[in-house]
Amino acid sequence: MAEITQETEVKREYIVDGFLFLSAEDAAAAREELKKAKYLERHLQYQSAEMVLQLYRKALADRTFQTPVGLAFVNELRGMLIEAGVEEFEIEPIPVYYDVTRNKMRSGFEPIEEKEDEKPEKGISRFGISVIVNIVLALLVGGMFYVAMTGNNPNILNYKNSIVNKYAAWEQELTEREQAVREREKELGIE
Repeated sequence: MAEITQETEVKREYIVDGFLFLSAEDAAAAREELKKAKYLERHLQYQSAEMVLQLYRKALADRTFQTPVGLAFVNELRGMLIEAGVEEFEIEPIPVYYDVTRNKMRSGFEPIEEKEDEKPEKGISRFGISVIVNIVLALLVGGMFYVAMTGNNPNILNYKNSIVNKYAAWEQELTEREQAVREREKELGIE
């Protein structure tokens, strides 16, 4: 069994119900699950195997317990069900939401040191992504202005010129028609 270092002995807040956790966050999560388990033990009647089975299934479905402390409680419920005569194939297995093989612990039990400032990761940071997105958006807005200025349809940028041009064209057309009508009247002798 790995020795507990002197630094670990100082961090008693990492110990919850006999389990020594690697971080304060994990220990806090385990404490919350321990509170839930104690509450259930105090307030529920475990006389009916059906009620215990419902509690067991609800805890698994809602993923209420995920730390070793909570999973130990769920395993106690499982043991109660087996003792009560419930067949093992009727009891769902307890899922473990931790990939044990990929996240092996090092040779000794070493708690995670809480770091004040972490080195920025290589690659694009949030700021870099924000700058890139802002540049793309600025280009899109510029493109929209270009299309609006060069387009034939009236819009908020060129509506005045468009309307003036439209009325000027109507005026010219009316003048041409009026002149054609006058010439026709002259030909017919109507004045």
